[in-house]
Amino acid sequence: MGVDKQFVTKVIAVANIIDELDYYKILSVPKNATLGQIRKAYHKQSRIFHPDRYFHVTDEIFKKSVYIISKRVTEAYVTLRDSGRRSFYDKQLEQSDGKKLRYDEQSDLKKKQEKKQEIGKTENGRKMYQQGMKEFKAKKFADAERSFKMALAYEPDNELFKKMADEAGRNIKVDYRIK
Repeated sequence: MGVDKQFVTKVIAVANIIDELDYYKILSVPKNATLGQIRKAYHKQSRIFHPDRYFHVTDEIFKKSVYIISKRVTEAYVTLRDSGRRSFYDKQLEQSDGKKLRYDEQSDLKKKQEKKQEIGKTENGRKMYQQGMKEFKAKKFADAERSFKMALAYEPDNELFKKMADEAGRNIKVDYRIK
């Protein structure tokens, strides 16, 4: 069984421009595609470009091209099927004006680290902040204010802790009625 020469040419051409294609183009789905559409497109593309399908072909450039495309199809699927990664990828795509077309796990890890730093640099600061958030959500504002202030004792320069302590303090209702 031979491989169509037009297909070989197309595969090599796609492999050469693969870095210029975003994940939506690789899977041939619109940007508002549902998870079902993404899954269906992935299975279709992975059947077409699976390297094992072409083990008998002797053209090494073609085999390498199929492998490159196959890896990128899988990368696209893994990114777009996960709602968190997909939203991060979409933001990354918008901010780079279409220049950064691959999901960058390093950027995602860096963003998570920054978020963690924003929440707190110290273990005790984070614990007190989380405790304060639980109390704040339960509308126990005096307790929440106290927890946020304790978190500030561990990290006096944390703006988020200051903001939440002020917010909790503003929500404290004092009953001035004589009992």
